[in-house]
Amino acid sequence: MLSINSVSNFRDVAIGPKMKKNLLFRCAKLSTLNNEDIVKLENIKPYAIIDFRDPKEIKKAPDNLSDNLFKKYVSLPISANTLNRMVSEKNIQGDNRLTYEKVMEESYKLYLNNHKHVWKEFINILLNSNSNPIIFHCSAGKDRTGIASYIIQSLLNSSIELIYENYLLSNQLLSSIAATAEQTTSSKNDDLKITNVMLKALGKVKKSYLNSSIYEIKEKYQTLEMYIFNELGFNENDIKKLIKLYSN
Repeated sequence: MLSINSVSNFRDVAIGPKMKKNLLFRCAKLSTLNNEDIVKLENIKPYAIIDFRDPKEIKKAPDNLSDNLFKKYVSLPISANTLNRMVSEKNIQGDNRLTYEKVMEESYKLYLNNHKHVWKEFINILLNSNSNPIIFHCSAGKDRTGIASYIIQSLLNSSIELIYENYLLSNQLLSSIAATAEQTTSSKNDDLKITNVMLKALGKVKKSYLNSSIYEIKEKYQTLEMYIFNELGFNENDIKKLIKLYSN
């Protein structure tokens, strides 16, 4: 079992007996990676290190990678402007936890609907890994990374109960401060309007957030497989290859 202690929220994506361990890893940003853990990552010879953060987040806390690891670095930016939309809703609804949670749920829909090119490339990387490890992360390793984990775990027929359990682990493995450290709006003036209630909603995961994505898939695309086939351009043979690569 790979243990990386200098990075928050680091864990194996494999859940249950069906998925192969030590192939897919999820985590928060790698800007805190220390020399000891850099060596550990070099030793597993990753096929790719995928960063789902947008350029603004990356600039504030670039991944601390060695030259060898940086050769494996892939930027696949996802942004839903969540904090900006929270500030906008605060001006309309007031400083309200439920309002901010609804913004988070909407972000989970936007991750899927507005970033199909990212998920297509993500799955292509998985398909081409030749069973070499892949690490993927965003800022806190909980929302965008949570969606990526859900996609692969679901395609590999993991139970929804185990998927929820794995997703909610972020609340135990991540402090609210770490979860929101790089979160800023696109306007310095709006940053002054960020509240503790807002950051609490942003810093945690809730089952309703992930369910928002799951329900969006059912409503718009019928099933995750149909989303993968019709929106991303993959076929049944691709799914069979994924299962062969990452399932026991």
